[in-house]
Amino acid sequence: MDRPIDVGDLVGAGFGALFVVLNAGLLGAVGHVVAAVVAVACAATVVLAYVRRRRVTGDVGMFPMTRSYQLIVALEVVALFGGTAVLGRLAPQLSVPWVVLVVGVHFLALARWWLVGARPFLVLGAVLTVIAVVGGVVGVLGGPASAPLAAFVAGVGAGVVMLGGTTPRAVRSLRD
Repeated sequence: MDRPIDVGDLVGAGFGALFVVLNAGLLGAVGHVVAAVVAVACAATVVLAYVRRRRVTGDVGMFPMTRSYQLIVALEVVALFGGTAVLGRLAPQLSVPWVVLVVGVHFLALARWWLVGARPFLVLGAVLTVIAVVGGVVGVLGGPASAPLAAFVAGVGAGVVMLGGTTPRAVRSLRD
């Protein structure tokens, strides 16, 4: 049985959809719109499953906001904004891969210091980190002109992975 849809799934689906919407430009105008609609529909499915669960159980599905969680998220925010500010000036093609890298490492940290040994976070963190590195390599090898491709590889890749981790469970939850 799947674990219930919770607030973390809402966050993952929301950011997954955002990654796709913001970075799918290489698909052309029509492809970008189709990808964006599919991503938003996936996120909406997760929202519906969450709302249904909350209505049925009364449980808000909130995760524990421990000190370690707060510290990890605070460091993530600093790394996101600080890194993108620096990269925006020095190597803008690495901005999206940087964001994906920080998100991936944040999941690894959550698995290590928040929900110790949480396999889904370890897997998600590792996959996002690999996607970020691949996007970064594209950006480094291609230089500034490769920004759209680096953003597509890292951003859309991350979005697909995040939505792929939340949407199927939400669909199953809605069928129950």
